[in-house]
Amino acid sequence: MKHIYLKSLLATSVFLAVGCTSTSDPVNEFVNNKETGEALLTPVAVTASSHDGNGPDRLLDQDLTTRWSSAGDGEWAMLDFGSVQEFDAVQAAFSKGNQRQSKFDIQMSVDGENWTTVLESQMSSGKALGLERFQFEPAVNARYVKYVGHGNTKNGWNSVTELAAVNCDINACPSSHIITSAVVAAEASMIAEMKAAEKAYKESRKNLRSGDFGAPAVYPCDTTVNCSRSELPPTPSLPATPLAGNAPSENFDLSYWYLSQPFDHDKNERPDDVSEWNLANGYQHPEIFYTADDGGLVFKSYVKGVRTSKNTKYARTELREMLRRGNMSHSTKGVNKNNWVFSSAPEADLKAAGGIDGVLEATLKIDHATTTGKANEVGRFIIGQIHDQNDEPIRLYYRKLPNQATGAVYFAHESQDATKEDFYPLVGGLTAEVGEDGIALGEIFSYRIEVVGNMMTVSVMREGKEDAVQVVDMSDSGYDVGGKYMYFKAGVYNQNISGDLDDYAQATFYKLEASHDTYTEK
Repeated sequence: MKHIYLKSLLATSVFLAVGCTSTSDPVNEFVNNKETGEALLTPVAVTASSHDGNGPDRLLDQDLTTRWSSAGDGEWAMLDFGSVQEFDAVQAAFSKGNQRQSKFDIQMSVDGENWTTVLESQMSSGKALGLERFQFEPAVNARYVKYVGHGNTKNGWNSVTELAAVNCDINACPSSHIITSAVVAAEASMIAEMKAAEKAYKESRKNLRSGDFGAPAVYPCDTTVNCSRSELPPTPSLPATPLAGNAPSENFDLSYWYLSQPFDHDKNERPDDVSEWNLANGYQHPEIFYTADDGGLVFKSYVKGVRTSKNTKYARTELREMLRRGNMSHSTKGVNKNNWVFSSAPEADLKAAGGIDGVLEATLKIDHATTTGKANEVGRFIIGQIHDQNDEPIRLYYRKLPNQATGAVYFAHESQDATKEDFYPLVGGLTAEVGEDGIALGEIFSYRIEVVGNMMTVSVMREGKEDAVQVVDMSDSGYDVGGKYMYFKAGVYNQNISGDLDDYAQATFYKLEASHDTYTEK
């Protein structure tokens, strides 16, 4: 539906804008504009510096519902026309182009090595979803045309839906590609129709977030165990390797965790979380959290499922670190004995926190990744995190695309200003186009996340392979100021909301340990 609406939007805006003028609209300074002309040249290739699964081929599909997306200043997409041509303009359309302005440069080259910047620090209108034209003079001879992105007025993402190079002496350069009030008005009615269609689509998936599925959960504290609000007793000795037939808490020390589930069986519009006391006393669920036949701990998360907070749209089966070990006198939030801080935090926070710095170590295999959904969501989920009250110093992803033999492991680091996040490759990167070189389903691997002060070291280890290691200096990330508290998370946090409701991500863990330093008086 949206595809049809957006193509109609282009035609409508062209029709309404022709002959319309406004004293408040930009003045067209170029004399070679015309409503008709020869067809645009089609590039022989389109490439990009990176993408998030929304590849650069989407710049040429004449569909404004798709996009090329890449995060970071200086990320680029490049058109190769195969031979030298003459151009005096580019036309582009932008994702959420009526909500924010995108900043960019246009560079051109004859040989792909020596570049001329023909447009610098350009800003889109921020008023339109349709095509916008950016002209320059004199015309330039070039084989390669490069869009160099500098983010947008809301964040650091570069998201472009269509891109073309044109010669207005030859091709059509219609007045509707100069964004005027008439063009904006023409789009407004179509946007209203699009929203109506989107509302109907969401209605068709109204059970997506109900959490009304799965076998009823049985909680030990409600059935077989006398639980307390005080700290749990010491954890009994655990086997050296997880054993089949054991409850999860008989193989792993779960007294330091609670579990977020995608269920809402009690219909209170919140997830049915599992406390430290319930986890430590044998809680398991036969569908999403249980001991596998080989002793591993299975985490499974569907596309469907209740949200855990207003800040997320995805479902999860994920552990959240709880240093309080069941002692309800400590709040889950704040700089207190339930959470930890960087050793670079103020002295008062070091004294108040439950731990200082931290290491999270896990050994696991990936059993299944989603195979349906939008290009930027399919096959993607989070297997480990450090979270503070609002942001994430790290989100560790596994992602396997349906057309790839193996999957990638990479991570995002988010700064406190939240204008952008940086992505770091480990085994492959954000695009997950790794062929045979990634981590296959069923392949056992390990990861380690270590924070010491403002330095974070992230490692992935595989048998027979060199360790993949990235070190991030977080000195400018804003996590060392007062009031910033941290906690680890691990499990399966699905990052797909657009796939089939019963599609899922699943991982089996064989080791999961978190450790911290403690405060020592100076």
